[in-house]
Amino acid sequence: MKLIATKDAVGQVLCHDMTQIIPGVTKDARFRKGHVVTEEDIAVLLSMGKENLYVWEKCPGMLHEDEAAE
Repeated sequence: MKLIATKDAVGQVLCHDMTQIIPGVTKDARFRKGHVVTEEDIAVLLSMGKENLYVWEKCPGMLHEDEAAE
């Protein structure tokens, strides 16, 4: 897992859910763990106040928690 600027996150995999809160309308995960960030997602993430994101960084000998659970 590594921290990167949201504007540089296209093609990266999110490490956790990202909740979007719109008072009186919704409070739910807008992006789920494992989502691959697209160019269109950047504006939404920035509007949610997400200047930086934790993304998955595959390292030799390391498993993602979902792979380990299997």
